Amino acid sequence: MCRVVRSVLAALVVLLVLGMTAWGGELPPPQTEGGMGLFEAFRKRASAPGGDFPTGKLEPEELSTILWAASGLNRGEKGWTVPMARGLAPYCKVYVAEDAGVFLYEWRSHDLKEISKENIRARVGAQSFVKAAPCILIIVAGGEGLTEFEEPDRTEFANVAAGAITQDVYLAAAALGVGTRYIHSMKVEEIRNVLGLTDGDRPICLMMLGK
Repeated sequence: MCRVVRSVLAALVVLLVLGMTAWGGELPPPQTEGGMGLFEAFRKRASAPGGDFPTGKLEPEELSTILWAASGLNRGEKGWTVPMARGLAPYCKVYVAEDAGVFLYEWRSHDLKEISKENIRARVGAQSFVKAAPCILIIVAGGEGLTEFEEPDRTEFANVAAGAITQDVYLAAAALGVGTRYIHSMKVEEIRNVLGLTDGDRPICLMMLGK
């Protein structure tokens, strides 16, 4: 009996550690085959209601697929799910805010880099319902590809990329049965401070995620 108990306790410890680290470090492989057809995803693409936003947490595999759809590599070393001029790196960075903290999506290695252990979900949106989302994507202009451009091209290219990212998130979320919502009204200075953004970085929008 003691051996059984020890085995159960060991398994629980492993599950606890996995749960604590699920949002940091390497993500599971994204789904890139099968699933819902494109036109069905278009038909189901919609913004979940803000006042009754789904509060169930995403599985790591679901977040992995949505992040890959947002700006991940899909064609070799220089081919992304969003358009980029001259094969430059993406013009926007995607941050993930949830209970365990804030993470930056690293598209090269398809993993999450911890930025903060603080739960900032209640602090980033101008509307009170934003904090209900168990996961929030923060899309920020300031990817390394933008350093090649001057204004007004910098702003224009970043806005176009953010538009493509949000559409990709909508379609991937629809295919996975995940609720999402685009949010433009946000607390920009709060976001800048908690993410440690530089002068060249510019928060563009939020994407709420929940099931």
